[in-house]
Amino acid sequence: MCRIRRRFAPDIDRATAGKAGQDLKVRLMHLRIGTRRSPLAMAQTRHVMSLIQAKFPEAEFTLCPIVTIADKDRVSEFHEFGMVGVFAVEHERQLVSREVDFVVHSLKDLPTILHEGLVLASVPEREDPRDALCGATLATLRQGARVGTASLRRRAQILNLRPDVEVVPIRGNVGPRLARIDGEGALDAVILAQAGLRRLDLAEASAEILDPAQFPYAVGQGALGLEARAEDAAVITVLQAIQCPKARAEVEAERAMMHALGAGCSLPVGASATWRSGLLVLQAQVTSVEGAERVVAEGSEAPERAEELGLSVAEALTAKGGGAILESSYRGHYPRFKAVSAKR
Repeated sequence: MCRIRRRFAPDIDRATAGKAGQDLKVRLMHLRIGTRRSPLAMAQTRHVMSLIQAKFPEAEFTLCPIVTIADKDRVSEFHEFGMVGVFAVEHERQLVSREVDFVVHSLKDLPTILHEGLVLASVPEREDPRDALCGATLATLRQGARVGTASLRRRAQILNLRPDVEVVPIRGNVGPRLARIDGEGALDAVILAQAGLRRLDLAEASAEILDPAQFPYAVGQGALGLEARAEDAAVITVLQAIQCPKARAEVEAERAMMHALGAGCSLPVGASATWRSGLLVLQAQVTSVEGAERVVAEGSEAPERAEELGLSVAEALTAKGGGAILESSYRGHYPRFKAVSAKR
């Protein structure tokens, strides 16, 4: 049985110390964590466990892995599953049915609108959010090179930079995707998240880390999102103990921007969050699916105004024609969308 020393109970805010303190002694004796079964998801979950144990040394855990819709269907491209929920819907059902105490998400896969009664409880320190080209660099990719990715955003952005390449839909875990380079169904390169490569100790597979000014990453990429029930004050208290304020501000701005655009993670929206003299700077890009059109907007705000920053950047993108590009992308792919639904 998992146990946490009672000395941690007083760390809860006084306003919630009563019920939350009891929850801490009862519920957190057994922290049940929802996660996917992939090697990357398990590595990310182990990382979260280590962060919690650094704050709460006696904490123990039960992993509750689940197979998501996208894990069951390894044929369809990501955008065919629908706008939201492809990696999150089953986990949210786990939370609502009280099978787990919290879920570890790759934050780029978590919808901006959560299931009723659930909250994004914590965002730990962010890993390198940039995309990586594996197998070749942009400069060394041959004319007509075959580049693998399942992401509409990555497809759009690579075609914007290299309209001569052939984009090949490719899915699966990181290892098998890397094996496609000069392997079966040979590809010249694949585009992957540098964060995932680092978490799997595969950073050396990167031939080039792509410049976010030209190749902005997915909203939330490189960050982990810990989702919990809003009523579980004790669980939230523990999770907030491992939150990184800077990472939280970055993803709040990025997610507010994406939500305002009405763009789920399946559409070609990229973001890049940096810091300048204590201000959070958000640059975002909308690219047409075939790469011909590209609009960029940038803004900066104090970190406590992260949401307002995201909204202002979304407004600027829309004014420059980004909304029309997204609408065209949506219409072009909507007929192939599959239903992924949960009450939100």
